[in-house]
Amino acid sequence: MKSYRLELPKESTTALIFDSYILAKQMTQQSKLSVNELLIKLQRLPYENQSLSSLWDGEQLSFTFNSESNDDFDINIVGTYLLLKMSAYSVLKSFMADFGEFIKVNTDRGEMMLFNLLTFAKEDLSLTERAYLDGFEDGLKSLVFDENDIRNKNLYKSKLEGGNLVYCNELFFNAVKNNKLTGIAFYTDLLSTFPEN
Repeated sequence: MKSYRLELPKESTTALIFDSYILAKQMTQQSKLSVNELLIKLQRLPYENQSLSSLWDGEQLSFTFNSESNDDFDINIVGTYLLLKMSAYSVLKSFMADFGEFIKVNTDRGEMMLFNLLTFAKEDLSLTERAYLDGFEDGLKSLVFDENDIRNKNLYKSKLEGGNLVYCNELFFNAVKNNKLTGIAFYTDLLSTFPEN
């Protein structure tokens, strides 16, 4: 079972105006936590795998897109979050629901669904190589996932990588490709800053 890394298409930038501070400021209106407490939790969220819904009592978030962006993708990648148009959500929901949470989002381009990935996959430790700098561990040189583990995980993160990237298996890859959904570039290079297909 092949793994792919999900990234924005080349020469695209994240069109959604979205970061941890914007999210924390909006969530604090319906949360017991302060903006600073939410900021800390949101920045740790990808690695600690905490759900967004556990941090606040709201049901919906609101965001805007950069008016200068011409990209109108079916799926937008924002860090480890995926933002789906409702048409893409209806196609992919069954492929994604078991691996994270969906939260309704109002945007200036209509209602969408924000997906927070809450699944880690096991790395194949015999094939994954750690990088070292001056004798200290410094990330990974290579990353390979356990094929048996990802067989039933359509979307996942890597704890060894730090939980900062989104990966998928062939089932999710095929669902996106077969339905001609836009907004995702798939790379078999799982770590490189400038990956090649």
